[in-house]
Amino acid sequence: MKSVLKIFGMLLLAEILTLFINLTLSFSGHLLLRLLCGFCTCSILAGLCGQAGYSIAETDRKQHQTPEKIRIFSLGFVSTLPFFICWILLFLARQNLIAPEFYRSYKLLCAPFLNICNLFSTDISALTLPVSGIVILFLLSFLPMLSFCISYFMTRNGRSIEQAMYHK
Repeated sequence: MKSVLKIFGMLLLAEILTLFINLTLSFSGHLLLRLLCGFCTCSILAGLCGQAGYSIAETDRKQHQTPEKIRIFSLGFVSTLPFFICWILLFLARQNLIAPEFYRSYKLLCAPFLNICNLFSTDISALTLPVSGIVILFLLSFLPMLSFCISYFMTRNGRSIEQAMYHK
């Protein structure tokens, strides 16, 4: 339970930071700035989820626990669950099964992906979102899980990020 709270705390921090960045840089509609901002906000999300994975792995190592892989993947899925649920609702809005204006809420609820959403469609209706946008947002919803699991297993196996980056 403590691990889940830690993950949700990191997700909340990522949401606040990326929303601040997105709202600060929203004055510009320039494509390059949108791409850069989208990359930065996704990197913040991945970094904070990676930090959660590192922290939980260090706690497990200090307590000499060897958790099952299914527990780690479950924690990773918990980190991606809010984005996945929002994506399902976005998909339903795109199919016109719920209000298409959910796209506006999706942008705010999934702040790390706001500029990526605006690259596909700046409209408030999900009906204008192309299929390629839906697919890319689906794949991006698993970014927290990927980041969490990679960081956890690297830390648990005693390999630091610096060792992986500067390996000769």
